[in-house]
Amino acid sequence: MSTDDFPDDVERFRSAGEESWGHLWSKLELERRRRTQTDPCFAGEYRFERTVADRVPDCAVIGGDVNRWIEFVAGSEQPFRAKTREALRLGFVVYWVFHVEHRDQMRDAREALTPELQAPFRFGEYDPENGTMSLGDPVTFKNYAFPVESIEEFEPQELLGYRRGAARIGGAAIGFDLGVFDVAGCQRRILASKYGKYFSAIAPNGSLDDVVWGYPTRDGLKRLVETGRITRLGPVRR
Repeated sequence: MSTDDFPDDVERFRSAGEESWGHLWSKLELERRRRTQTDPCFAGEYRFERTVADRVPDCAVIGGDVNRWIEFVAGSEQPFRAKTREALRLGFVVYWVFHVEHRDQMRDAREALTPELQAPFRFGEYDPENGTMSLGDPVTFKNYAFPVESIEEFEPQELLGYRRGAARIGGAAIGFDLGVFDVAGCQRRILASKYGKYFSAIAPNGSLDDVVWGYPTRDGLKRLVETGRITRLGPVRR
């Protein structure tokens, strides 16, 4: 495909540091499709190489029916599991899209996301040589399990971007709303004090008038984490 079809302001699409043409092409092509309303394209604001909390996705699409986090993979090493969990926690669905010459990394991604990722699932692919692009299936809370692996999941100051305030975790009743969890088989919305010392658990749609601090205890949450009995079901409230 001719580069005449691409936007003139190429620099704003570049990653920091060295970047291959194969990786840059993916972002320029996604922008071209947005402008021409060619599939794949979405409603919402496209933000290329812009910070989301403490990460910089290749493209974040804000608005529309859901927020989307899109990562293109063309050879550079990727923390597939960590980045997927961080994006989901912040309320995005996640697309992993691979250069056709780097299908080995697609296998790495599937291995990194196993066993939490439910089949069937299709990663995206793109081919600069032939001008093709498919974003594949998004990773969401519906097809990806999110077991809690550390008590830090309940410490707002440890969550991605909190120190800068970029994660914008919702405040409620002098605490922070960490979202909905499966707690030993029961769905509960968990609130935490700033430093994760005190907690409250209420029904997912419960009133903040029901907040009682001190239950569950920090030790109780640690035991649930250690025994694998607590799973995140949705993002933090923002």
